[in-house]
Amino acid sequence: MRCFVAINLGDSLKKEIGAVVAGLSSGTWDVRWVPAENLHITIKFLGEISEDLAEKVKGELSEVSGRHRSFDLNFCGVGVFPDRKRPRVVWIDLHYPTELNKLQEEVEEYFSTIGLERENRKFSPHLTIGRVRSLKGRESLLSALEGLRNRDFGNIEVGSISLMKSDLKPAGAQYSVMTEFPLTRRNK
Repeated sequence: MRCFVAINLGDSLKKEIGAVVAGLSSGTWDVRWVPAENLHITIKFLGEISEDLAEKVKGELSEVSGRHRSFDLNFCGVGVFPDRKRPRVVWIDLHYPTELNKLQEEVEEYFSTIGLERENRKFSPHLTIGRVRSLKGRESLLSALEGLRNRDFGNIEVGSISLMKSDLKPAGAQYSVMTEFPLTRRNK
């Protein structure tokens, strides 16, 4: 099965971002927009794994999540990767505490002990909202995104991480939560 570890967003944030994406989807640019129900922050992509390995992953995530406190994320501003000349991904930026980096690094470390490869790229937390398929309409897309460059979408408290399953369907990927792992609640 095709799996990944993610932070899921609350329904109100998905709805707000979904409304912005719906507005962008009416443009003439060639972008495959992420449906609101699929919005998430990837911590670690696992790819195709066996059910046995999935059980080991669950055990590791249970260990890791119990050692990390909940934290807040702020979603603010829209941009593109890798650059404006050749945009491939449309994303919303995150303002986040170092706790997110520590959590991701510990997931990488623990997963390497059960045979999963470490990610070669530096962790760059963001929320993907679209994938650019071609440069058709690039200038008008960048102009539309410029109007969202400083848009504040709000905050969420991250209280858990999830092992997600991705089923590839003709209409696109369908994600489902296999198991959710609560983070330790912070002291108020």
